[in-house]
Amino acid sequence: MAIGKKNFRWQWLWLALVCCACSLAMVLPDHAALVQDIDHCLDLPSRIHWLGTDLLGRDLLLRLFFGAKVSLAVGLGSTVLAVAVGTAVGATAGYFGGSFERMAMRLMDVLYVLPLTLLASLICLFLGRGIGTLCLAIASVEWLTLARVVRTKTADLRRRTFVQSAIALGRSHGAVICCHIVPNAAPLIGRYALIILPNAILLEAFLSFLGLGVPPPRSSWGNMIVEAIPYMHGHPLPLLFPALCLSTTLLAFTTLRGDGAVP
Repeated sequence: MAIGKKNFRWQWLWLALVCCACSLAMVLPDHAALVQDIDHCLDLPSRIHWLGTDLLGRDLLLRLFFGAKVSLAVGLGSTVLAVAVGTAVGATAGYFGGSFERMAMRLMDVLYVLPLTLLASLICLFLGRGIGTLCLAIASVEWLTLARVVRTKTADLRRRTFVQSAIALGRSHGAVICCHIVPNAAPLIGRYALIILPNAILLEAFLSFLGLGVPPPRSSWGNMIVEAIPYMHGHPLPLLFPALCLSTTLLAFTTLRGDGAVP
């Protein structure tokens, strides 16, 4: 138990620091992390640049702050969209059953057969690069498992006495789903949302590696890693810092779920 409590504290502490970095990036002007100093490219940490500079002389600490804002925005945006679609499809299929349920399940079966990362990449290629496109592309592959889980939970809740009573009292199907089914499935949905969120952040980094992330000069942790790879042997810090931020954030979300820190 002591180990679980210790992990619980460091996870929330790290995520609080990430949120503070995002908040600071929202306050600072957009050009703060874009100021180039060619005379100080790939500098080591100093009093002026606490974490050093990148290949264009931009401050690494500021770019990490702005990268956190973009990575978290993509992660949260795609998670909200995936949870909304997965919950709506799963709850509707589980509640009504019949032909709609069969059609929804067959659609998910077809999408599961496809390489989901390739599907997300194709969406980015066709719709262009940007935060909105990334959220849509990632959500399009992350809602499937949640929809299946919510559909199973809804089918079970549909047979419960309180749902049958609400239907007998003449409440509309939409009201029953929104007021009885979804609230009772909320703990399960929350757990799966915490699975989707780190997956979304990681998929954003992967899409950045393919050149499909946010367009430069905007920074995310993913494209900061990609930009630093050619210089990793002689100058590892521009790669090390965003990689540490990304991996620590993913670990924090994953262990939060494993420690039962969320319902």
